[in-house]
Amino acid sequence: MNGPVNNLIRRWRSQRNLRMLQSSYSAGYAFVGVGSHAMQNLYPALQYLGIRLKYICCKSPGKLPLIERRFGVTATTELDIVLADDEVKGVFLCVSPQSHYDICMRVIESGKHLFVEKPPCLTLCQLQNLIAADRNALTMAGMQKRYSPLVLKLKKRLIKVHHASYSIAYRTGAYPEGDPVTDLFIHPIDSACFLFGPAKITGIQSIRTKNTVTLHLLLSHGSIKGIMELSTAHSWTSPEETISVNTPDGEYLLRQMEQLSYKPHPRTILRIPTEKISLFTPETHILAERNNFSPLISGNQLHSHGFISEIKAFADFVDHGSPHTSPLTSMTDTYTLIDQIHRYLSQP
Repeated sequence: MNGPVNNLIRRWRSQRNLRMLQSSYSAGYAFVGVGSHAMQNLYPALQYLGIRLKYICCKSPGKLPLIERRFGVTATTELDIVLADDEVKGVFLCVSPQSHYDICMRVIESGKHLFVEKPPCLTLCQLQNLIAADRNALTMAGMQKRYSPLVLKLKKRLIKVHHASYSIAYRTGAYPEGDPVTDLFIHPIDSACFLFGPAKITGIQSIRTKNTVTLHLLLSHGSIKGIMELSTAHSWTSPEETISVNTPDGEYLLRQMEQLSYKPHPRTILRIPTEKISLFTPETHILAERNNFSPLISGNQLHSHGFISEIKAFADFVDHGSPHTSPLTSMTDTYTLIDQIHRYLSQP
């Protein structure tokens, strides 16, 4: 009785494994950088997708033999060697934020496709320079949360919402190694622009100490208004990232790129809220949630946070000419807000 069923299951698993072993990517790629973020998030995504690297470039000669042994590629400290190789069609860039702009310019001038991890640059002026240089729009900005399945589902649910309010909380520990605005806060700022469109900061206040900064922003996207808290005055062991969107019909809550839920609002009868006359039962609908039980890619944080999908989008763009989903021009609204925040923070 179970024979046909077991055979069907085996055939399905065999086909699934074949699909996982196959790769639709044949172009040559290079990667610049072997830092912690790249090693933990980007290289695993490349391996999963079957994207083959010809070169890995880094600035430390002592790492070259380690890189070649681990990845089976040519390791070099010379970016010019990579850019002169016609077999390399696409370059991944993930180094320190302070170095991105200059390397971006060199790759763009070489005419190769470029994926640059956030932030691609430090200022709005630098972004405008990159856009002007990238005349053929071959550069993709690596804002992975745009590719999170939870964020995309929320964006789809908000398409027909014209009046709403939202609050975003982004709380981490201290960040002494760089600029938290461009290195960290760029994520929630970009998420707000991605979900709700261009924004104006209508109010801003801050609490600054020697080691931390907390920003409270009021934002206006026309008929959609938002409040944002951006802070490094909390903890890296329990960081927080939430997006709450209150619409006329109900409230959406996205927590930690782990769960997206929806609570319908109670209706009214003759302007009387039904919950006041015991005619409303509160409900919470789970629209999407990361599965922590099954060790499948759909439950992996590289998927739920958007890393795999953003890398796939870039490789599809390079290999197959698929539509360009995150050109540098798509960062203009984000950097306009960042520029405004920097001007505020530069005041005594």
